[in-house]
Amino acid sequence: MGMLIALLGLVFVLCSFEVRLRLAYYLDRRHRFERVSRLQFLGLRSITALAKTYAGFRIIRDSRLRQGLPDRFLLLANHQSLADIPILAYAFPEHDVRFVAKQELRHGLPGISFTLRKGGHALIDRRGSFRRAQAELIKLARLADRTAVCPIVFPEGTRSRTGRVQAFHSAAVRTILAHNPLPTLSVAVNGGCRIAKLKDLLRNLRGCVYRVRLLSLSPPPRRRADVQDMIRQAHDEIEKQVEEWKKNAS
Repeated sequence: MGMLIALLGLVFVLCSFEVRLRLAYYLDRRHRFERVSRLQFLGLRSITALAKTYAGFRIIRDSRLRQGLPDRFLLLANHQSLADIPILAYAFPEHDVRFVAKQELRHGLPGISFTLRKGGHALIDRRGSFRRAQAELIKLARLADRTAVCPIVFPEGTRSRTGRVQAFHSAAVRTILAHNPLPTLSVAVNGGCRIAKLKDLLRNLRGCVYRVRLLSLSPPPRRRADVQDMIRQAHDEIEKQVEEWKKNAS
């Protein structure tokens, strides 16, 4: 019964979220950015609260960092499922996050697609023009320079079906940092593979534990070689953390 309530509540929240976003965006053009940012977090918070209350879904967020986070940073994370997007937004309530996501999410998901399309996120067509993808990334970098926005990149470029951390690609990270040299936060996530598909969501949402761990904060890179070293370090420490979680769960 709890799962049914959670799923029906999810549909209701997403649909009402879509209506509220459209009203805020089109009726108040002067403050549309602030309103979309606020509604984005409120909607994701409601979705997560439903899953936690009625399906026993758990989020465990912890940190190995000794220092506090700056107002702006570039977040690098591994990617296991579409759920990574709301979970990471939920995990950083004091920061206004924006995602680099695939173009296919531009339509078809109530609430989520409109947010990605109109909320300042970068939507990339992986098979399309490199210049168009670069323009999206530059736009996001400049948005983060003007406002307190934190870009989030999944350097694997696609979801890992098995949960194993795949090779990291540097193009998106290099483009953003070239136009806005931000400190970089590496974050490991785990749990998305259990709810990656609709049938998995129905079967595994109950009792699912989603882990988010902040690993290290690197200063803004000064040289191209520094970017490559930072990406390599982020990959290795995220991979190590995910493998540790999997080992402990077995």
